[in-house]
Amino acid sequence: MSDGQPGDNSDRSWICSYWILNTLGQTRPHLISSTLLEDNGLSEMRVVRGMRDLMGPEMYISDYLIETAIKVFRLFNYEPLDSPVLELWETLAAKGGEEVESDTFKFTDKGGREVGLRFDLTVPLARIVATSPHLLKPFKRYAIGKAWRYDRPQAGRYREFTQADVDIIGASSSAADAEVVLVALEFFRRILGKDYVVRINNRKVLKGLTEKASIPDSLAYECFRAIDKLDKIGRDGVLEELRNRGIDAEQSGFLLDNIALRGKGTDILEEFRELLKGSEIGLRGVDELRTMSDIFEAANATDVTEFDMSLARGLDYYTGPVFEGQYLGEPHVGSVAGGGRYDNLIEKLGGVPTPATGLSLGIGRLIDIMLAKGLGETLAPRLDALIAPVTTSVLASGMKIMGDLVRAGISCEIDLMERNLKKLLEQADSKRARYVVIVGERDLKKGEVSLRDMTTKATRQVKLDGLVETFGEKS
Repeated sequence: MSDGQPGDNSDRSWICSYWILNTLGQTRPHLISSTLLEDNGLSEMRVVRGMRDLMGPEMYISDYLIETAIKVFRLFNYEPLDSPVLELWETLAAKGGEEVESDTFKFTDKGGREVGLRFDLTVPLARIVATSPHLLKPFKRYAIGKAWRYDRPQAGRYREFTQADVDIIGASSSAADAEVVLVALEFFRRILGKDYVVRINNRKVLKGLTEKASIPDSLAYECFRAIDKLDKIGRDGVLEELRNRGIDAEQSGFLLDNIALRGKGTDILEEFRELLKGSEIGLRGVDELRTMSDIFEAANATDVTEFDMSLARGLDYYTGPVFEGQYLGEPHVGSVAGGGRYDNLIEKLGGVPTPATGLSLGIGRLIDIMLAKGLGETLAPRLDALIAPVTTSVLASGMKIMGDLVRAGISCEIDLMERNLKKLLEQADSKRARYVVIVGERDLKKGEVSLRDMTTKATRQVKLDGLVETFGEKS
């Protein structure tokens, strides 16, 4: 995406149809823009900027990612939770930070209430916990749903996106932080196989670093927000941000020189500890990271976790460990997971002080990665049977056959367009159907149908009362 004018191709949302693309001889539906559709006289309608339609391969990938996430979440015994997409503004504003106001889709409803679309799944969870003090702790929940941020659209970044979250409420131990990271790592192992890492830091470590730089407490969060943009705007950009926020050149230089510390395992944490000598809060943060490191080592996860002093995460509510997942292959889409500890948020929403930690998986960005890997076509299900009524007079019988096959767990589709048999066989090939069930009047009178094997192209007669069993034999 870009900041081009509405007529700019790069600013179009990707709108596509798998069937249109087949006609055009294409194999990558997500690469066809609305401009192409308009040029062909198909539509002048566009989705809202920064949002997109998902069809065909994208949705097969989305379903696969969500199904895999749910399977992993339940293996770790997280329970499902859902919440409204619309929240009162006072609830959303409790999260704090300068980006909340500018990035939230905020408006006044017909009752005169200030409301907003949720910008993540964490604030609704915190509201629920704040108003449900009797929840058994630890409360481990997962949630999958859409969120909205009025952000600058660009590659891998949309204003509407799907997140898959896991959170642990009530556990103050760093073991809980390690667990949500391990959940993400298991998910990545299943969908990516390799080329991923979760970077980890601690807000206490960063606070210790600002102390060592003699930066006032009142400016600590300003530093965190600036450091969080390092990957986007580079060192010079961060230096400029720090200068604008009141941090002098010497202090800024100290911060940027030392946040370059990163590495795997406990050895790098000893370097963290040496740097933060004299800072109580900083050393406390290192101890928490050491607990996590020991757990990762025991879980054989050292190679896919990295401690990175530059990781800040931009939101103000984080209080301890923070994490960010990255895909190391192509395409580069930014972080594919993020989260951290937020021990104060539930109290801000009126609840009792409650420790909490969690992590979000970015389903939208993972879809882009899976598309680049060509998995859209791979994940498309293969149709077991296309039912081809020879005439409209046998359509009802064809429908009955479809019902019998579906009840037996056999995927099938019946022609509803009155196409001739030649066209239906071509359609069966395009849908990768295993068989075509040809339904004709004369065959029905004999209690039979013609079954065409789309691999061998052989056709044989099959008794209706044995059709389901025939599919079972061939599956």
